[in-house]
Amino acid sequence: MICPYCAYDNIPGNDTCEQCLMDLRSLDEPAGESPIEDSLIHEPVRCLDPKPTISVAPDTSVADVIEVLVEKNIGCVLVENDGGVQGIFSERDVLLKVSQALDEVSDRPVSEFMTPNPEQLDEATPLAFALNKMSGGDFRHLPLTRGGRLSGIVSLRDFLGFVFRWYPEMSSET
Repeated sequence: MICPYCAYDNIPGNDTCEQCLMDLRSLDEPAGESPIEDSLIHEPVRCLDPKPTISVAPDTSVADVIEVLVEKNIGCVLVENDGGVQGIFSERDVLLKVSQALDEVSDRPVSEFMTPNPEQLDEATPLAFALNKMSGGDFRHLPLTRGGRLSGIVSLRDFLGFVFRWYPEMSSET
């Protein structure tokens, strides 16, 4: 790593320049090439205004959970027990796991069809990290925590809203 102060060629990862002793830690921080990229790198996921979570018990019937999804106009519910989040059940689970046999499975517990142990991130996590987790894990909803406790949930729609605030022309019809 070249020191920007004295041009000394330091070993990568040094916190200070070996020659002039200037602090080099800020050089390791990623920088965006545009204001939106800077926001994605530095803004916490809580800036998306997470929605409150809606939870059901593991033994809640699939039919009752689908009714909650429709009634509340939401894309998922968390499946919780006394020990915390056990799983997540989303519209994707309805389509891929339940819809072909809805009549036969509607009375069965949601725990049989949920996605177990969903990824959770602290609400202070940078937007780019959270979005990367969602993209890499191929999921659209992300429960957030504060101090180890659930504090809300965000979806890809929330990320799209963030982008549209930066580029409102993208959301208008052309």
